[in-house]
Amino acid sequence: MWQLSDQQFDALKEIVNVGVGRAASALNQMLNAHIELQVPSITFFNLGEADKIPLHLQSQQLACVQMGFHGSFTGTAALVFPPDSAAKLVTALTGEAAGAPGMNAVMAGTLNEVGNILLNGVMGTIGNILSKPFDYSFPNYLEGNLGELLNPMNIAQATGVLMVQTNFQVAEMHIAGNVFLLFETATFDTLIQALDALLPPG
Repeated sequence: MWQLSDQQFDALKEIVNVGVGRAASALNQMLNAHIELQVPSITFFNLGEADKIPLHLQSQQLACVQMGFHGSFTGTAALVFPPDSAAKLVTALTGEAAGAPGMNAVMAGTLNEVGNILLNGVMGTIGNILSKPFDYSFPNYLEGNLGELLNPMNIAQATGVLMVQTNFQVAEMHIAGNVFLLFETATFDTLIQALDALLPPG
């Protein structure tokens, strides 16, 4: 199993914090609301290890926007909401009430837009800080439990991934979401080298 040193671990957390913070600022402007972020958690696991998936996300249906990335690093970035949070976010942004005619299409379109802004913000920051630019696929809206959303069909030829998870909340609107970054282990050496380049010598 791959391992990060304490210094590499802290550097990656800090980079993700900066990226998610910048992305949250964009969402903050859209919602005109305060967004609270949690420190990212970082986990290595094989995609078949369902016990690594947070318990509260294993069983329920989720709204998810995925964006593949490739280049210096390869993997998938995902923005995930429980269904009630997804509906509240879409209502806050569009004024459309849950259950309104055509709401499914409105939700898919709106969350794709939000996901595009947030995930581009996170991944763009990581690429800039590490000086490792990469390309993105178009965002894709999906629904299902997390095990289904993160199954191997969504991550080409990957059995092992580095999962970076950040939780965020818009407390006054009772909206909660998660950002997941899944790095394929085939590009993990490049990530390690890029992190090491940021660290002081010795």
